[in-house]
Amino acid sequence: MVPLTEKFNQITDYINGIMNDHQGVGLSVSIVKDSDIIYSKGFGYSQIQPLNQPIDGETLMSIQSISKNFMALSIMQLVEKNLISLDDTVVKYLPYFRTKNKQQSDMITIRHLLSHTAGFPSSLGIANMIAPNVREIFSDTPTEFQEALDYYNLTEDEISNVQSREDVTKWFQKVELEYPVGEGWNYCTDSYVILADLFEKVTGSNWENHLRNDILTPLKMERTTSDSDKVEGDLNSARYYLGENKIETPFPKNSISAPIGYLYSSANDLGKYLAFHLNKNPHILRTDLVEEMQNPIHPVSEEWRFGSEVRSYGLAWFTDEYRGFKVVEHGGGQMAVRSLMTLVPELNLGVVVLLNFDGTAHHDICDKVKDVFIDS
Repeated sequence: MVPLTEKFNQITDYINGIMNDHQGVGLSVSIVKDSDIIYSKGFGYSQIQPLNQPIDGETLMSIQSISKNFMALSIMQLVEKNLISLDDTVVKYLPYFRTKNKQQSDMITIRHLLSHTAGFPSSLGIANMIAPNVREIFSDTPTEFQEALDYYNLTEDEISNVQSREDVTKWFQKVELEYPVGEGWNYCTDSYVILADLFEKVTGSNWENHLRNDILTPLKMERTTSDSDKVEGDLNSARYYLGENKIETPFPKNSISAPIGYLYSSANDLGKYLAFHLNKNPHILRTDLVEEMQNPIHPVSEEWRFGSEVRSYGLAWFTDEYRGFKVVEHGGGQMAVRSLMTLVPELNLGVVVLLNFDGTAHHDICDKVKDVFIDS
């Protein structure tokens, strides 16, 4: 049996080796075993201007598509309360929801949205293009913003007319499905705005309020928020740096589309969140519903398999195998943001890695942590 201190030393040495190639930027890591965070450490810097600011396990960072898991958990809490069923159609609650072919979209269920099996194309773009600083994001050349609009087949008027989540749902009337409902898989980030719209119509309340009151507060996740202004003003928050020249990228913010990727958290807070999913606290969600989120529904498309023969998607969780162990995980990324949270249920192990730079270090570190605990 390898002592914990030796395991930690192996992990720390490995990450220090990675950071030798990433001077000036940073990452934070937390490891959960059973119900406790047993390792929490920052490497490098959360900000490099005007001064280098060390990163740690409490640093506020964009978590990008990990945000979807919080939206899915909120939906499952409605299922537990019998307010909805996963196999209810979306139009039952949002009668204005439709795609180009209404007969097809009338068949789309809540489960289809959660599992990315509704038939939507993967590159719709509407949810990200309504970011308030979208012009800053696409400003490398004078034509880049227009090129982005053209790529997504959008117009300036379209994105300026979206002022609410309901507007995003209604925008889907121009979408043509790529495959029959429920018979394929495409990662469509935009669909999680529809889920937030549905949540708010069913409950009559703001999703962010529910997130705070019914998930974050009970789990004591005090460093998790959707408030970008609060995060930018926090003394211990990250900025994001792209490429070898460490060019600071526009701050990721988009309040309407918060459920798709615009929540902020810390490695330690996400560690608490993983502890819940490992231990299945029934005060947050009934155990069978937590397990249902983690069960595979459909194999992912080729570009999302990363060489795996069994990689699938459940309800806001990717499922896979690593050295014979089941893995349940979700990551996120945009420009210079990278995030990953991973569960290995058989080992009662959870790993969080958050970066403020681009690349694949988050996956490499997570694999190293898994190796250390499997081999011990």
